[in-house]
Amino acid sequence: MSSGKTINIVTLGCAKNEVDTDNLKALLKKRGFDIGTDASAADAVVVHTCSFIEAAKKESLDAILQAARQKNVNAKLIVTGCMVQQHGKDLMTELPEVDAFLGTGQLAQVPDLLEKPRDRFLDRTNAGGFMDPGADIQRAVTGPMAYLRLSEGCSHPCSFCVIPKLRGGVQSRTEETILNEARLLAESGVEELVIIGQDTGEWGRDLFKEERRLPSLLRKIRAIKGVRWVRLMYMHPHSFGDDVLEVLAESPDVFTYLDMPLQHIDNTVLANMKRHMNEADTRRLIEKIRVKAPKLSLRTTYIVGFPEETDAQVQNLVNFVQEGHFDYLGAFTYSQEEGTPAGLIQVQVPDDVKKARQEAVTDAHFDIADTKGRARIGSTETVVIEGEEGAELLGRSRREAPEIDAIIRLPRLAARGGRFVQARLTAYDSYEFTAEPA
Repeated sequence: MSSGKTINIVTLGCAKNEVDTDNLKALLKKRGFDIGTDASAADAVVVHTCSFIEAAKKESLDAILQAARQKNVNAKLIVTGCMVQQHGKDLMTELPEVDAFLGTGQLAQVPDLLEKPRDRFLDRTNAGGFMDPGADIQRAVTGPMAYLRLSEGCSHPCSFCVIPKLRGGVQSRTEETILNEARLLAESGVEELVIIGQDTGEWGRDLFKEERRLPSLLRKIRAIKGVRWVRLMYMHPHSFGDDVLEVLAESPDVFTYLDMPLQHIDNTVLANMKRHMNEADTRRLIEKIRVKAPKLSLRTTYIVGFPEETDAQVQNLVNFVQEGHFDYLGAFTYSQEEGTPAGLIQVQVPDDVKKARQEAVTDAHFDIADTKGRARIGSTETVVIEGEEGAELLGRSRREAPEIDAIIRLPRLAARGGRFVQARLTAYDSYEFTAEPA
């Protein structure tokens, strides 16, 4: 039965936050609330924030202020997530227009707060994500792709990262809960599962006393009827073992994609970042992956402008990028975060230097991506249709992850083949393919 109240939810940040709010929407619907897209017509607005880097904090703050301006004067405004976990007390003082602040482990309180009289409130007692709304609640997912979260939090000591403070140490979902959700998603029409966590390779280590159960879990996910593609995202290279690689190599048509953030290649920078890896380790790992799973699409991310980073160290990274190990790549400028060891280092790199180094890395990869993209022209690939733009359809192949990699443009008549179609790539330009029905 509907409560008659409509809730508008604004989600900032990463895919893990998207899963948080998917779960929240499902819980709210079970409690009788409706989900709306118009903040001005809603009975309450929930802004789920990100606080990973300074730019994310600004975006979150802007979204909160915008929601405060747009909402009805009688509507409640609730702010949740990482920014509250990190800066809740300051936000409570500086944003009187907000009714309640909930940290990363408190999202399940939202329905209760919506039913209570207005009372300013702050709770960030337990760092950690809202992972499981309940076995009888199914996330509302539309389209052929869904994120599947294995765990929350992270136990790595990376010196630049504030995530352990915001989300706590690794907290794994049970195998039963993960598989149940994966089956429900597949039964609802999802054919592509994108596996996420702060570090997907850490899954289960808190449950099984360091015993590695991830390979077994992946094989069980692979066996679920209806699952076509599985992508592994956010895999710390130190967590990626031969046992996981063996699973990927066993089923190259299912396990199509691996995202492994390396963050840098220079030994000194890696040591200062506390990444557990050096250049030799990284090269051995990439070579092993390319030999055992040659069809696997590989993505990585790098951080430039880390404190005390030198021009020579950045050149080492550029040289490594130019070797062409990865299909896709993201480069980010270092953000000095309060409460991290790297944030205390006195020698910080100027912002303009960071930006120049970011451009050098992305430019180096642009040429690699161009060569690899043009080499695919003329090939026939399976493409999942995700949307439309003007007279064209937009899609991806097994090689591209949603939202971050190249897109494939097709004519509208391609939709006659369903959500997954065969298409021949005819052109490539700046991370965009053009294709026609095969």
